[in-house]
Amino acid sequence: MSKPKILVTASTGNIGLPLSKTLHKKGIPFTAATRDAKKAFEQFGFETETVHLDFKEPNGFAEALKGIETLFLCGPSATPGAEKLLVPLVEQAIDSGVQKFIFISSYPSIMSMIENSGKDYTFLRGNFFMQNFELYQTTDIRDRHQLFLPTGKGKAPFVDTHDIGAVAAEVIENPSKFSKETIYLTGPEAMDLHQAAGIFSEVLNKNITYKEPDDDAYRKEMEQRGFSKAYIDAMIAVFGKIKSGQVAQTSDSIEKILDRKPNTLKDYIERNKSVFV
Repeated sequence: MSKPKILVTASTGNIGLPLSKTLHKKGIPFTAATRDAKKAFEQFGFETETVHLDFKEPNGFAEALKGIETLFLCGPSATPGAEKLLVPLVEQAIDSGVQKFIFISSYPSIMSMIENSGKDYTFLRGNFFMQNFELYQTTDIRDRHQLFLPTGKGKAPFVDTHDIGAVAAEVIENPSKFSKETIYLTGPEAMDLHQAAGIFSEVLNKNITYKEPDDDAYRKEMEQRGFSKAYIDAMIAVFGKIKSGQVAQTSDSIEKILDRKPNTLKDYIERNKSVFV
């Protein structure tokens, strides 16, 4: 049996995992890029074709991409220098004959590489994932009863990565329908972290506060927690986009593509309540 021609990178990540489960449910064969197939199968709840792929090991890219025609590309999260890690992978994908890129696009230089390659593409652009609360704020919410991010009074339309995965599956299933499109994916409303803290308080039945740490206070606290300067700089840059109001605009793309309303922050917290209590 030949290897499926669809490759899902970061297949056990916040977007890759719901995408993988949706493709399986739809009966669409795919290859999962992973560093540990056994653990991936445990998270999937089923087995599928896998290839070993580590963004930091470019010598393995050619083998992983052999025979692949559609590449779902989601870069490593919370990794300083992640943009540079993707360059050799995209170059190899172009050389290996990938015809369709579906890119969770946060890096303009990578988008330009793909656009200039002459290959088909769909760029999926989300702002601030709801799952980032789990990734960055679990300890603060659970143990300190606070949100601790330097976003000030800035607002973001937090989006559930389950919705992004569902949209990505639609693009994979109907590639020509979304050819050379950039699709902006957001939650139903933009809110600041004071509002988000209120929703956490309601669902978790405990008082979660937000005290608007500035960049210096955030840096000092994160240094005390043992995080590197590069990591802290990257986080301040990301959250600075919320503070400055750059990512407050909402989109109706999820509703149009999935024919349902996008999940709300309350939906997400209720589904993951056990993480935060």
